[in-house]
Amino acid sequence: MAASNTETQANGEGVKSLKTFRKSKDLEDFYRFINENGLRREAHHALEFITNRLSKPKKKTRGRKAKTLQ
Repeated sequence: MAASNTETQANGEGVKSLKTFRKSKDLEDFYRFINENGLRREAHHALEFITNRLSKPKKKTRGRKAKTLQ
C-alpha cells in the first residue's frame, strides 16, 4: 500500500516547473545521498551521460553506395 501512495502523490503533483523540481525533497535527498556516500564522480558521469543522450539527436549515417563491377 505504501508504494501506491507514493505513486499517487508523484502522479498528482507532477513536475510543474523546473523551479519546483529543483526545490523538491526527492532531489535534495538524492544530493545528500551522493554527498554522504562519496559518489560525486559517478553521479557526474551518470548525469553527463543522460544529458548527452537527451540533448543530441541521433544522426543517421549514410555510407557510400558500393560500386558494382560489370
